[in-house]
Amino acid sequence: MFKKTMTILLTAALAAMTMAGCAENNAAPDAGYPLERFTLSVGDYIYHASIDQETRTATIGAIKYGGQVSKAGYKLAEGATISPDPNDFTGDWPASQEFTVTCNGEETVYTVVLSAWENRFPGASEDVLFFDDFTQEDGLDMDAWEYVPKGTAAWQVSMSGSPDHSYIEDGNLVLAIVNQDGECLSGGVKTQGKLWFQAPFRIEVRAKFVNDAESVGQAVWMMPEPEYQTYGGWPESGEIDIMEHSYLHDYVQHTLHSHYIDVYTGHNTDHVDREYSGYNDGEYNIYSADVTDDYLIIYDANGCTEDNPQIAFKYENMNLENEAELKQWPFSGGFHIILSVGPAGASAINPEDCPSYMLVDWVRVTKL
Repeated sequence: MFKKTMTILLTAALAAMTMAGCAENNAAPDAGYPLERFTLSVGDYIYHASIDQETRTATIGAIKYGGQVSKAGYKLAEGATISPDPNDFTGDWPASQEFTVTCNGEETVYTVVLSAWENRFPGASEDVLFFDDFTQEDGLDMDAWEYVPKGTAAWQVSMSGSPDHSYIEDGNLVLAIVNQDGECLSGGVKTQGKLWFQAPFRIEVRAKFVNDAESVGQAVWMMPEPEYQTYGGWPESGEIDIMEHSYLHDYVQHTLHSHYIDVYTGHNTDHVDREYSGYNDGEYNIYSADVTDDYLIIYDANGCTEDNPQIAFKYENMNLENEAELKQWPFSGGFHIILSVGPAGASAINPEDCPSYMLVDWVRVTKL
């Protein structure tokens, strides 16, 4: 993912005196001040604070949902220290937080402000970490999602990265596969770098397939954020495929990938009870999973309702003494959501199978 730097206009908050000995009258802006630079990272995105050295306020207005901050960075005057450690606040970053910078034995208080801060997504309850019912009139919520670009992986080769194939219509997110001038193009969205979730949580996605065909596939799945790739690149650090559907028209596949287990190919399948479940063809189904530090459950779409989920399989954390070697449990880290349509497996899309769609009614992530 590209790194993106955004500088935001400042707002005033707490006032403090300029400290002699840490700034020269002819110094460049912020040079030599107790706090010279402050940044917050959300995945691969870096947001720079605008620092008002008169009011000692460092303001970042772009990070709307503070619970997604992964790292704090700063530059202090030579010999200065900061307390508390800004990285103690990553994850659930507050709307306003004071830090004391000590330089030459004198203390200066700075306030870091997230001016557009909200503690959770609009309409979310105390237990709901994220909810999108795709009813907004101005299109896809780009604070949460981004379009999946074309790539070299089998699932990504037909992606257009365009809102033409991932769009809001009639209360649904429509992910389309179309034949455009002889080329089959498909849609997909993901929350990478914007929203990710750590155990324990439940994810639910209500969706249905329209004009399904043999060479097309649909998926609801999760991948780890780069900083949560506990054991390295794919598949070492885990992949959670809550629903995979392609030429398997009488059932949907549930898949786990890691260094230790690969349910799809049958490796170590003795650790789970089932590998697939039925679904209601032509209707909306709820595809859901629970992810905790102790177990991962994927629910059966055919028998799954909001009030009565039925377990398709359960995979448990074995808490192995040699976990670092066997890498059995990478699933406690931060995982983002991917919703995608495209070719069935490694095959190409047959132009005669277009158009085809997956309609997503809503997505919900709940704290367990």
